[in-house]
Amino acid sequence: MAIYRITITMADGSRGRCMGLFADGFEAVLQTLADFPDARSVSALRVGTGRSAR
Repeated sequence: MAIYRITITMADGSRGRCMGLFADGFEAVLQTLADFPDARSVSALRVGTGRSAR
């Protein structure tokens, strides 16, 4: 699992960002498209692992 920063662009041009824990970037994009079916663009950027530092 890894942390991904998701950027969403909607049809009206508005943008949003969120972060989430996903198995891979493909899952991140597919889940975001399922949550925002009217999105014009979705991108996922891996920013870290899901493991905590000790």
